[in-house]
Amino acid sequence: MLGNSNTRVYKQGMCKPFRDYLNIVRDYTREIITFGGLCLMCFVYTDFRQLAKDQSVTAAQTVEVLRAMDTRLRNLELQLANH
Repeated sequence: MLGNSNTRVYKQGMCKPFRDYLNIVRDYTREIITFGGLCLMCFVYTDFRQLAKDQSVTAAQTVEVLRAMDTRLRNLELQLANH
């Protein structure tokens, strides 16, 4: 029924718009929290995705440095074994 609304209408005072907003927030608290949670989840997901991407790049660079060090160490061991 359209005539039977849950929102209260204040007919006097300057706080009418503010009270109307508070009534809307009270009536739709679950929806607001759900929407806020979804926004937070999207933010955390994109932040985590960027973190994982940065860590994979760093791990690849670390592997490359370790391979270069292993090659240099192997060459030094061969030089010491030949002398």
